[in-house]
Amino acid sequence: LHKHRPDIIQRSVLVSPAIPSCVDRGLINGIQNGTNRFICFESREDVKLLMRDLSTGRNANNDRKKKDPIPKFFLESIYRMLKSAAPEGHYHAMLSSLLKNTGLTLSSTVGCVPTNDTEDGDANEEECANPFLALTDVDQESHRLVIWPNKDQIIDYELGKRFFGVSITEEGNATSSSLNTEFEMIPDCGHVFHADGPSIFDLIRSKVKEYLLDFAPLPPSS
Repeated sequence: LHKHRPDIIQRSVLVSPAIPSCVDRGLINGIQNGTNRFICFESREDVKLLMRDLSTGRNANNDRKKKDPIPKFFLESIYRMLKSAAPEGHYHAMLSSLLKNTGLTLSSTVGCVPTNDTEDGDANEEECANPFLALTDVDQESHRLVIWPNKDQIIDYELGKRFFGVSITEEGNATSSSLNTEFEMIPDCGHVFHADGPSIFDLIRSKVKEYLLDFAPLPPSS
C-alpha cells in the first residue's frame, strides 16, 4: 500500500505476512499429498491439527506446554460452525483455487526474479515489481515493523529473513537490508499461538502501539 500511496500510508506493521514465496514448503507439500488438510475442515481431526499448526507444530515432543492451544469444547464449536456455514467440499475447493492462483502448486520456486531473457523486458520488470510475486523486498523505502514468530508453521521464518535481507548481529539483534524496516523475531511462537498458549496479538500489542504512535516526522522518500 505504501508503494502506491506513500502520501497516506507512512508506517505499517507486518505480522508474519502471507508472502507466497515465504509459505512453508512442508505445508504446501502436505496439502498436495493429502497429509495436511489445512483449512479443509473435513473432520474434527482437521480442526485440531490446524490449531496445532497455528501454534508451534504437530510434534508432541516439542516444548509446548499444551498439546492443543485451545480447549476441546472450542474445537468442537469451530467444527460445527464451519460445517454448517458451507457445503461439503467448499473449503477444499477454495484452498485448491488459492494455491493454484498464487502459483503455489508449482514444483518450481514461487516468485519472480527479474531477467533480461524475456522478449519483452519491460513486461518482465513490471511483473517482478508485483510484491505478491517477488522473492525479495520490492519496496525497501517503506517505514515498517516486521514481526515474525520463529516457529511459524505456515509462513516460514527463515524464508522471511531471506525476503527482507535480515542478518543477525553478534548481540542477537536482527537487521534488515531495507534501512527503514525494523525486523523483530518472537521466540517459541507459531503463526497465531505462542508455545505457552497466549495469542501472538497479545504478545505484540505494546510493540505495535509504540511503533504506530511514534509521530516523529519521517524523512521524505527519495
